[in-house]
Amino acid sequence: MNKKGFIFIETIIVTAVLLASLMLVYSLYVSSLSAETIRIRYDDPVKLYETFYVKKYLESFNLNLLKERINNGEPYQMIYRGQSDIFGSSYTAEKVFFENLWMELNIRSIILIPYNVSTLVECTSSNTAAICSNSSLLGYLKTLDDGDENSYRLVIEYAMDASGNSCTSNIGCFYYYSSVKVGA
Repeated sequence: MNKKGFIFIETIIVTAVLLASLMLVYSLYVSSLSAETIRIRYDDPVKLYETFYVKKYLESFNLNLLKERINNGEPYQMIYRGQSDIFGSSYTAEKVFFENLWMELNIRSIILIPYNVSTLVECTSSNTAAICSNSSLLGYLKTLDDGDENSYRLVIEYAMDASGNSCTSNIGCFYYYSSVKVGA
């Protein structure tokens, strides 16, 4: 009888050790999967190049005017979210080109924000509601380094489905983010 009790206790101990080991392996797997998702979807080199060239294109328009609006108290400037009004009525060909560009690159939104993002990610102001309501964008902004430079960031949100095509609905969409510095 003593031998059976010892085997039972030994089995419980081995099961507990195996369970603890499996829980540790699972938690490491989940954290590495999360880190890999962030690595892939945030500041991917291909998306950084696309963002850089969109910035170069936008610099030929009223990007300085948008910077002035931020300096005058607005926390950020939404350059594009479904449509854009930065071109005005005199740039119809450029507006068509820009709309084709965002469709080809699967751009969901373009935002000009201050380089120091700490005030945006705190979500204490009612002026930041559009950013704070987008949890994936907010998650990306929290990964950016703060700086007290007098410059800005151009943040682009890309939306694609699993096959790399443009999303038609929010179901099955993957969101990618990249940002580039816009000079002072």
